[in-house]
Amino acid sequence: MKTDPDLAKWCAALSAAVVTEEVPEGWYTTRQLSQKLGKALPTMGAQLNRAVAEGRCERKTFRITSGSVTRPIP
Repeated sequence: MKTDPDLAKWCAALSAAVVTEEVPEGWYTTRQLSQKLGKALPTMGAQLNRAVAEGRCERKTFRITSGSVTRPIP
């Protein structure tokens, strides 16, 4: 049987733990802001999109765990 030389590399890459990022103080998700300000999630999302487009706030994506998955979340 012929062995694949890249197999060990693939196994190591796929078994590595997913790295999360530390979110700095003062950064919130849309969901967190909607809860904090008492606004509906779609309303908060629209307001944030408009504020980013107008340069009134900044959007940055952090790799965090949400529920049971780790993914990039703005």
